[in-house]
Amino acid sequence: MLEKIKTNKFCQFIWPYLLIILATTIVISPQLISHTILASDDTADTLFHYSRFYDAGMQIKSGIFSIFQTNFTFQQSGRIINAIYGPLFAYFNGILVLIAGNWFNYQVILAYLISLLGAGSMYYLLKQVGINKLLAAVMGIIYINIGMIPAFINRSSFNGWGQALMPLVVLCGVRMICDKKRPINWIQLMVVMSLLIQVHVLSTLMAVLLLIPFFIYSLIINNNSKKVWIPFIKAVLGTVVLSANVIGAFLVLMPTNHLSATTEFDLSRGGLRPHILWHNEYGTAFAYILPIFVLLIIAQFIYVVMHYKRDKLNTFVTIWGTVLLGLSSFVFPWGLVQRAFPSLKSYFQFPFRLTVVAYPLILLGMALTINYLLKEGVKPKAVGISLVTILLLEAAVSNVITNHIFTVACRKDAQVQVVAKQSTSDKMLEMLKWHYLPDYLPTKDKSIDQNAAYLYKVNVVERYQKFDHRVTKNGDLVLSWKANKDNKIVLPVVLYTQSELTVNSKKFSGAKNVIGNPIVDQKAGLNRAILHFAVPSWFYVISAISLISWLLVIVFLLWKKFISNKDN
Repeated sequence: MLEKIKTNKFCQFIWPYLLIILATTIVISPQLISHTILASDDTADTLFHYSRFYDAGMQIKSGIFSIFQTNFTFQQSGRIINAIYGPLFAYFNGILVLIAGNWFNYQVILAYLISLLGAGSMYYLLKQVGINKLLAAVMGIIYINIGMIPAFINRSSFNGWGQALMPLVVLCGVRMICDKKRPINWIQLMVVMSLLIQVHVLSTLMAVLLLIPFFIYSLIINNNSKKVWIPFIKAVLGTVVLSANVIGAFLVLMPTNHLSATTEFDLSRGGLRPHILWHNEYGTAFAYILPIFVLLIIAQFIYVVMHYKRDKLNTFVTIWGTVLLGLSSFVFPWGLVQRAFPSLKSYFQFPFRLTVVAYPLILLGMALTINYLLKEGVKPKAVGISLVTILLLEAAVSNVITNHIFTVACRKDAQVQVVAKQSTSDKMLEMLKWHYLPDYLPTKDKSIDQNAAYLYKVNVVERYQKFDHRVTKNGDLVLSWKANKDNKIVLPVVLYTQSELTVNSKKFSGAKNVIGNPIVDQKAGLNRAILHFAVPSWFYVISAISLISWLLVIVFLLWKKFISNKDN
């Protein structure tokens, strides 16, 4: 029986993924056992992302699509979120919201999806560089228990999806320096980068940073050859086509609107720092790295320096990964950097985000080292097994504890827990305390950005429930309300340059406040306002080209995988 399992192709394919599912189940077991959704007044990112996914889901359910204007969530204010924040991934999540049945099921599904993607992509990367199957699977499990993936599972930090996809970016980099005949597979690079853009733009920028040294090294060892440049240019052009919907959305908004920056954070306080488990609740997530892991990284660095000629790939990825880890840490003078480039406080916010690109490189280097030790004598093999065990235990145990702490904290809000398990309606979203994020509000200028959140709270969050909201079949938002007298009021909607507002059958052309709320004339009795976002026709054209291109790429990849290979 055992021999049949060993020779069965399906069993050989599936067992690493079953191992990943088992490991994920153990890590989130406190949440599963108590049947608790990790959502509370302290999980701002959860509310933000669930709101935008619910809006996408409602568009799909109603058949009323609005690419730019948010009609169903964010206080039905017409804010723009999904158009420039992972649009295709938002609609994918909208589908999941609809089929999950309730918010708890949806959250658990996401936990398994990000774990399978993160561990699976790391497993695939390691297999491609010759790591044995069991070690590759175990390192994949370690990978999903450090950095931003646990941060997503517990607090919906979206860099986690960037980390989940980053091993595929690393694989493109490895190919650049290891494949002399075809250093760049332009379709592979194009698809990976385009997928990242459809998920998380900031992670895409970090992926570019990750690949720069690989690309330069490839140019050097290939004598600046056209076999590097031609497929690279093809990949760039292909990425532009596949990402045309995102690029187009920015081109619609940026030239004519000043979009509010995200909340500022002190970069000098957001660097990666060692963490003692019993002094903090967040395990290896966010700005913390366990001391044992630090020691193993130091040991790995010393090893490659002492044996730099033995495996050039190991040396390269370890040194580059360590440099990136140093940049992500509190040791780097981020205080000086933010004084020189103050906008980084809003657009980058937390240096520890660089672990998204540092960790896959470092774990790749460690896997190469351990794989070598396992092939040597008894003593090196014992060292290799010990290192893997230490890594696995420190990563997994800290996350089980962290998940337990978040579970206990979130269970305190019994009402939210009850509502979250009833359905995926917006009732849970309305119950959570709104964290007044200013993202992408059409502010007057840069000086308003850091006050935009408060102004949005006062003018929209605290007032929108006084109005009746309805969405029309063509995606317009209709507000109705009754007034006792004729006077001016601030309407709780947001106007961009392309927004068209009609109040009581008259086109609005009056004043707006500094965050784009219109100041309108209301009359005694019933009032009615219609908000419409005028999308330029060229945007629909390039979005259609992007969508068709994605379909063609998917068909091509499936044909190549299942038809072409079968024929060969």
